[in-house]
Amino acid sequence: MEEDLTRAFRKFDLSKSELEDVDLSSDDISEGIQDCRQSLVGRLIGERVAHFTGIKNFTNHAWGYPRNLTVTELGPNFFQFQLERGKDCEKILLGGPWIMDNQILVIKEWEVGCERKLHHFRFAHIWVQIWNLPVHWLCKSVGFKLEKIFRSVREVLVPLRGKVWETSEDYG
Repeated sequence: MEEDLTRAFRKFDLSKSELEDVDLSSDDISEGIQDCRQSLVGRLIGERVAHFTGIKNFTNHAWGYPRNLTVTELGPNFFQFQLERGKDCEKILLGGPWIMDNQILVIKEWEVGCERKLHHFRFAHIWVQIWNLPVHWLCKSVGFKLEKIFRSVREVLVPLRGKVWETSEDYG
């Protein structure tokens, strides 16, 4: 098989125009960069490859049908989301987590070269709720100590304390 491939590649013959270099300056790509500035990129983390139409429908619905959302597939489970308004980008980045078919959609702001930086999609914000803590642990100081076990924390929410019910024995 290896020899067959080697023979096949030797048969390729490029024309003079195909052998010439193309020189792109920053002026040539500045329009494309400007178009991408108001966009997000997302990677669906999981074993299954998502269908483009499924991602498009999911994001439109989950993000409240942002005006003129354009979805482009950049690769398997890798998408660009172009939005018209900056406040939509902000809302999406602060929202979530975005879960589609039990797979997490990790969203980041677009940046030059993001197609090659797939390691940026290793982490996602998720909500964590800790149950069965003693009542006297429900305070901000304990919350801030518990946050240290996570890589990063956006905020700590502690529920307002409800009334502690008295037992019938307390009525004597």
